[in-house]
Amino acid sequence: MRDILHIGRIGAPHGLHGEVKVQPMTDDINRFKQLKDCFIVTEDEKDRMPAVCEGVRFLNNQVLLKLKDCEDREQAAVLRGRLVSVDREHAVALPADTWFICDLIGSEIYAEEYGYLGKLVDVIQQSAHDVYLVRDKSKPDILIPVLKTIVKKVDIEAARIDVKLPDGLYEIYRQGE
Repeated sequence: MRDILHIGRIGAPHGLHGEVKVQPMTDDINRFKQLKDCFIVTEDEKDRMPAVCEGVRFLNNQVLLKLKDCEDREQAAVLRGRLVSVDREHAVALPADTWFICDLIGSEIYAEEYGYLGKLVDVIQQSAHDVYLVRDKSKPDILIPVLKTIVKKVDIEAARIDVKLPDGLYEIYRQGE
């Protein structure tokens, strides 16, 4: 498991005084209200810069973040595309049967009826329910709805997720096999 968790992606500067728009990567944007110490991380995770959050405001579904030492629009623009991250130990406690997306990515997906389907490469967050994007190099991708009737077991330590696909879902994506 990784030592930091990404909670948002920095977008455009907001205003003239160093605020940045942040697209949250969490289901509850109110988690940003307690944000103090964080990291600004490049997409490839090679650069990790400690940062202090001085203020948080909300505008529609976006977070407006004011970081210490980010004083103007030009400094804020440099941060565009970077990730806002926190130490795992400072992350919010999750309810039972929920996981951080970054801990799920890379898990192997197995279906009762078909065996190995591929690796989880993305979790598409939608209003009704999330969707797993599963990829196997030599086969078409599969989209699997994340519902309790479908996802039977998640084992983070083993990096394995067991599913029971609804009738016809496998054939939609991998009909020719």
